[in-house]
Amino acid sequence: METETREYYTYNEVREWPMVYGWSVNPAAPSFKVRIAPEARVHPSVLLGSGAAVGAGAIIGNDAVVSTSARIGSKARVGHGAIIGSGAVIGAGAVIESGAAFGAGLVVGAGVNGTSIM
Repeated sequence: METETREYYTYNEVREWPMVYGWSVNPAAPSFKVRIAPEARVHPSVLLGSGAAVGAGAIIGNDAVVSTSARIGSKARVGHGAIIGSGAVIGAGAVIESGAAFGAGLVVGAGVNGTSIM
């Protein structure tokens, strides 16, 4: 079995991993796992960090990055090319514009429309 581990994996790779208690777990590195609700729509090119979680009904556009332990709330929208920093929380129904960058640990409230905050 391959032992390579990386900082990010694409959604296309993640969706092939086995599910364990609702988390997609990297078979080569079991500590690397992500949670994506079945109702979420995630573009195949999205990069996901370990511990990232995407809520039901969320939509994430192409080439976006959801960093380590970041949380995307239900029905949130993340535009293409947006970067969500490590540990950031995007509230339910929030809209993150294309190309926006949100720094590590930032919390965006439910329903907020955001461009960039580092």
